[in-house]
Amino acid sequence: MLLKPSMFAREMRMVHFRSSRRCISATTVNSSAEVKPNFYVPKAERKTGNRNVFTVDAKMGEARLLRNDRRCPTRELNFTPESWGKHKDPYRRLRHIANTFRSSPLQRLAFPDLFGVTMVSFCLTYYNEFIAYADAMATVSSAGFAGGTTVIGLLAGFRLNASYGRYEECRIFWGDINNSTRDLAGQTMMWMKDANQRSRMLKLLKAFPVSLMFHLHAKGCHHNILRRFHAPTDEDRDYADLQAKEHAGEIDTPHHNVTRSDAEFTFEDRVHAEFLAELRDIYSDGKDEEDFQRFNKVKYGGGNTPLEVLTCMRETIAGSIDTVDPVYVRELDEQCQRLCAAFGASERVLRTPLPTGFTRHSSRLMFIWSHTLPFALYPAMGPLLTLPTAVLTAYAVLGVEDIGVQLEEPFDILPLRQYSDGMYDAVSAVERNYTPYVIKKETPYDEKTLSERMVDLVNESKKE
Repeated sequence: MLLKPSMFAREMRMVHFRSSRRCISATTVNSSAEVKPNFYVPKAERKTGNRNVFTVDAKMGEARLLRNDRRCPTRELNFTPESWGKHKDPYRRLRHIANTFRSSPLQRLAFPDLFGVTMVSFCLTYYNEFIAYADAMATVSSAGFAGGTTVIGLLAGFRLNASYGRYEECRIFWGDINNSTRDLAGQTMMWMKDANQRSRMLKLLKAFPVSLMFHLHAKGCHHNILRRFHAPTDEDRDYADLQAKEHAGEIDTPHHNVTRSDAEFTFEDRVHAEFLAELRDIYSDGKDEEDFQRFNKVKYGGGNTPLEVLTCMRETIAGSIDTVDPVYVRELDEQCQRLCAAFGASERVLRTPLPTGFTRHSSRLMFIWSHTLPFALYPAMGPLLTLPTAVLTAYAVLGVEDIGVQLEEPFDILPLRQYSDGMYDAVSAVERNYTPYVIKKETPYDEKTLSERMVDLVNESKKE
């Protein structure tokens, strides 16, 4: 196939960009650090101030992330006892109805799906009432259309069940990662005698969920990072001043709301800056700097960072053979195998969607059904009720199908950042609170002393 000159130039620019991204040197890696993270907040600053990584939308009832665009899906946070109370509240239906126009399915379907159904209903009503004769109205048999509606409903339900299976599976994977991380932290504190090896292993356990999160999600779950570039505005030019005033305490501006365009940096560079900020939070003591640079280079080069972290774990375990019993070394390696299995399973879900032919076919059927629905409703609903009934029916069915499409990519829905922070806190707690129990050894008694003690006990019992 021959390419047009403009297409050929575009292809050559993309090839040059990909090759330049793979040519990693010390200069390019260090230059990436010049990009300042706009969203990540160090854990120490979260505890001392009111700054947080998450922007919670409290108006929707349950705890969930604030959606910065109508196309964004609903992203829940970890539930607490208070969250469960709101979730099961008897007045929940009234709250849900009140928040209908703020809900994700309605805003996502508003355009073009529901807009298209509205226009078809309006044009059909106008044609049948003002143009067509009574015996030439544009309608479809409601009885025949009902069978197709049943099939469409079953199709949407099947899609939702299949997608939820993927969602549940990924939650189980991250549960296994959480359990293995805690087990490895405890075993490291129990069996590794060398302080340097123990410290390195614990840092690797903290770095693994962070690297996996950035590996599975293009933005590292920083959903407010924009892919598109725009011309710098006055707010962008004053970014440095706002940051300086914020740190000086002159203004009270949340860290994640102070944004800049960063038009001079690529999307990958800005995501990489957030990754480095999280990794530096783990390696803040200045030790094991080789691991930090190693992960930096692999991530910037488009490599597999979680696999690199697992490799470093096994290097640490292999280096402890002289000081750790071989049985315990095997136990440590088995926990690494569990991490690797969950990691591989997560990659399988990420790289293998539901059959795309099924997705395209169901999408076509949903479009045809929703836009022919007004023709079937018109004979029964008349000119006044056809439009609202068609929109509500299409919203009900298309909303179920759209939720299934969003659940198909679980890593964009699950609160991976909270999972990662929870593993960090668990490893830190094990490291901070682990105190081995030492049994005090009593002075051994010889046979004569033991017999004398027995005689004394017998005499004391007789006196009593």
